[in-house]
Amino acid sequence: MDKEAMAKLKIAMLKAETAAHLAAIIIDYTHEEIMIVFKELRSEQQERIKTVWKTIS
Repeated sequence: MDKEAMAKLKIAMLKAETAAHLAAIIIDYTHEEIMIVFKELRSEQQERIKTVWKTIS
């Protein structure tokens, strides 16, 4: 994954407001790509994404 694609993924993850939106993003990327970008986020950003994801259940 090149830096431009990683930047796009990061922006999409940070803009996601619902679990459905996160799920749609996940379809377009591999688990490895998602985890690489996720690990680069600040802890506050990671927590926000975790909180959004938890709304799926």
